[in-house]
Amino acid sequence: MLDNLSQWLLTHYGKEQFTPGPERMALALMPLKHKFKDSRIVTIAGTNGKGETTLRLSQYLHEHSHCTWTSPHIERITERFRSEEGEISLDELEALIQACHEYALAHSFKLSYYEFLFFVFCTWASEKSPEFLLLEVGLGGRLDAVNFFDAEVVLLPSVSRDHQEILGNRYDLILKEKLGVLRPGSLLISFLDLFYLRERTRTQAHAIGARLIDLADKSKIPGENFSHRNQFLAYAAYLSLTGQAVNYENWNPEENSLEHRGEVVAGRALWTLFGSHNVDGMRKLIQFLSSEIYNSSRPSFDAVIVAFSQRPPNDLVVMLKMIKASGFKNVKVTCFKHPKAASREMMEGLVRKEGLEFVDDIDSYVQGTNSGKVLVTGSYYFLGYIKSILRC
Repeated sequence: MLDNLSQWLLTHYGKEQFTPGPERMALALMPLKHKFKDSRIVTIAGTNGKGETTLRLSQYLHEHSHCTWTSPHIERITERFRSEEGEISLDELEALIQACHEYALAHSFKLSYYEFLFFVFCTWASEKSPEFLLLEVGLGGRLDAVNFFDAEVVLLPSVSRDHQEILGNRYDLILKEKLGVLRPGSLLISFLDLFYLRERTRTQAHAIGARLIDLADKSKIPGENFSHRNQFLAYAAYLSLTGQAVNYENWNPEENSLEHRGEVVAGRALWTLFGSHNVDGMRKLIQFLSSEIYNSSRPSFDAVIVAFSQRPPNDLVVMLKMIKASGFKNVKVTCFKHPKAASREMMEGLVRKEGLEFVDDIDSYVQGTNSGKVLVTGSYYFLGYIKSILRC
């Protein structure tokens, strides 16, 4: 059923790709805006860590009514639609999509894949009158669909170079796009590494008339432990939103991990899932997995399997070189079936050039791995694909 819905969306709204057009979103959402007049809007922007920060904040707010939008989905379209009760049911989502599609046709809305699903989300959330509306930016910020709403709180876990063909190839340009979701009077909570970016953030927030909490001034969590930094950012946001004193000294990281962020899937082997889809994310992941923080109580991996989504060839080469130089043993690169997966032809050529091993049939490889501890990394879509194989 879910496969049919995915195909239906592709048929009617095309592939998911960045198609900026705020005026289209405004036209579709304006009739709904008044229904969120009492909701407190939290927008999560940044390069890496948006999804983990958003979902962790959703966990912290489990006793409060809230609706959470995340993008993209990894395994199920329903992942994008969450409330304090959990994910939307597939039956409810299918009925809602059909109703929203008919409404869009009747009003001649020309929406992209991403915009349509966000319209569906807002329609769903508007009937719940949530206390909090948590919105993860899809790409950038200024031109993203979620920027239709005025954020009370903006969270910024990281800024690095990604989607440079859209956002620019300089940090100041990228930061400007991401801070486009700020409003005068907003509270910005950031956790950035580079002093240059922190200073630019402070300057831009002041110019806009937004308040700033710079967590890099208040926490000593090391840069390689990016997951704890994301969790801490969500914790600080939770305390601010609920009117509690932000006691940075008493925070302890949550023991439970999120899906695809250190998640261990047990089969005949132990599969550890760590998504890392771009250059900066891969760098931080390797630093973390090579650190004493991670390795003090865990055995090393017996194998590493990696695959990527469509990315600029230079980015793919850099990530392959990182993996090759990481010190991990038994590294294998592969491809997988997904509309956004990097092409087999490109990956085979790059892998051969870097002297790494290419696995032609990932399904057979997973099904034939009967023991050991395997790290799965790269594209989040790939992690979802691996999980689908393991469930068979």
